[in-house]
Amino acid sequence: MERSVRPSYLLQVSPNCSLSWSQAALFFAGVCTGSLGIAGVLAWQGFWPVLPFAGLELTVLGVVLWITMQRGRYREVIQIFDDRIEIEKGLPENRTTMVFPLHWARVTLRPARVATYPSRLLISSHGRSCEIGRCLTEPERKRLLRRLDQLVGRMDQTPLQQPEGA
Repeated sequence: MERSVRPSYLLQVSPNCSLSWSQAALFFAGVCTGSLGIAGVLAWQGFWPVLPFAGLELTVLGVVLWITMQRGRYREVIQIFDDRIEIEKGLPENRTTMVFPLHWARVTLRPARVATYPSRLLISSHGRSCEIGRCLTEPERKRLLRRLDQLVGRMDQTPLQQPEGA
């Protein structure tokens, strides 16, 4: 069986992270300057216990900012070939890949068990499933479901192929 080299469709899902690493560093430097400046003035006036708390506060902010920027690197790449669906997800240095036969793949949106939790968008086949779109909002997840329904079709049903160049 010969496998397609180029996917017919390629979808990329990523979190909305509009802050770049350099912008995050500038933000952190600005907050550090302001906070340590005020803490330094207060310490000079005799309120020295302010300095350790300012340092702790800035350490926590730096760690949380770093975690947030790392999560912004997360990607889900969905490649739809003529005979299969390949889903590659994770951070660039730690990606996992799942492959599903196109003809037997099923796309489902499972509602959340708790009303305030997000739904789960799954691609499944032969007892295996893969959740996609965790970083999306609920309307974005529903739009992705509609798009995947168009591209994948229902189980046991081959989707309509668009003509070349469309």
